[in-house]
Amino acid sequence: MGKSATFITLDKKGRATLPEEVRQALGVGPGEFLLLERTERGTFEMVPANLVPNDQLWFHHPQMRSRLERAETSFREGKAARTSSPEEALRYLGGLKRRARRRL
Repeated sequence: MGKSATFITLDKKGRATLPEEVRQALGVGPGEFLLLERTERGTFEMVPANLVPNDQLWFHHPQMRSRLERAETSFREGKAARTSSPEEALRYLGGLKRRARRRL
């Protein structure tokens, strides 16, 4: 990959606008986060960043948070089911699915 240089001008508040070709190269758009990290050489490196890794976003969805809270409440109240083998767990889950289908 060849070297390239882009000049960026700061405004009075220290803000800069990244040129379109830089945004495209980083794969970022409006509202996305960039991490500005100091390297061992003392220079800075800018990389796309997420506050929550993409593969963990499901965990923070309101519907999933609600489901997890209900499950944790069941555990605290001693309503959790225990199985002693994978086969027993599959039978238990199959029963739950059948009951859920009957309710629909």
